[in-house]
Amino acid sequence: MLEVCIDSLESAINAIHGGADELEVCSSLPEGGLTPSPGLVKEILKMMDNISCGKPIYKHCTDFCCKNIKRPKINIMIRCRGGSDFCYTTQEMDTMLSDIEYYKTLNVDRFVFGALKETYNIDEESCQRVITAAYPVLVTFHRAFDICLDPSYTLDRIIKLGFTRLLTSGQQESANDPKAIELLQKLLIINEDRIEIMPGAGVNADNVKDFVEIGCKIIHSSCKTCKEINVKSELSMGTNSTEYIFYTDENIVRSVKEVLMKTVDGKRINVLKQ
Repeated sequence: MLEVCIDSLESAINAIHGGADELEVCSSLPEGGLTPSPGLVKEILKMMDNISCGKPIYKHCTDFCCKNIKRPKINIMIRCRGGSDFCYTTQEMDTMLSDIEYYKTLNVDRFVFGALKETYNIDEESCQRVITAAYPVLVTFHRAFDICLDPSYTLDRIIKLGFTRLLTSGQQESANDPKAIELLQKLLIINEDRIEIMPGAGVNADNVKDFVEIGCKIIHSSCKTCKEINVKSELSMGTNSTEYIFYTDENIVRSVKEVLMKTVDGKRINVLKQ
């Protein structure tokens, strides 16, 4: 399974055409992903309705390019602001709980959330409030895990709170770092199928098979590329006069998905031979 994180309608269309099984819908991916706008989510859900009816997913898509497309699951990031502390105030929690209340009315498939205390331990009270508010929608604990001090203990607490999936880079910059692979393997061993371990950060077609081979059943990637925009005015609204927009590339999604499927098929054949 492949979950692709997206923050625009263009990226969503590309991810669906490329064969993504799930979309993590966000805003502002350069900040790690924030809660998306209602407009973006509604437009994506309209595309899901088109898929169910056998129509082109979007008005500018052709019947040919949408042939045999399947409906991906829609997962919503719940994170009201940037910053890597994940320590939320009462006001911020109220905002995010209201976001959950609203998005539940749209029948989304999953929420993505994480909260910590200043001690880098899980804020269990805030997490429990989110799990309760989201029910019966499933919830992923996101990469706030990657700055927790004790990963084994943290995983156990995440499971007991009711999260059903963990997104992690193995507490490294890239999930493909040897230290990250080592931690992912450890988490898979102690997990005992109680929660999905989903590697993310730096995952691409060149390394995705490594995660399948150690036992991961779902992979997270942005499958992104970038395009340059030239700002004509000296009054730049970004960091400098040359800015870049990142977006999901359909061909990259397809490449990652193809490697995933070949690796899974190879494992099945080896099991049958044994």
